[in-house]
Amino acid sequence: MPNTRLNISLPTHIVDDIKALYGPRGLSQFLEEAAQEKLAAVKREAYKGLIEGYRSTADETVEVLKRLEAAVTEERDV
Repeated sequence: MPNTRLNISLPTHIVDDIKALYGPRGLSQFLEEAAQEKLAAVKREAYKGLIEGYRSTADETVEVLKRLEAAVTEERDV
């Protein structure tokens, strides 16, 4: 996957802590992993309502599909 080069500003103490733990070349990897984790959490929260909505209507949807299947099957048998 292609990368995009960014110019960002972070507080110096944060950058120093990351570099101390991951080395000077580990900064990009750390930021990428942190961004992926945050993005996944934001997406989970954003889609939470949709998922709950789908789950709450799942039984009703199954019943409707069963009736449709029965109607189609009856029509074919005639």
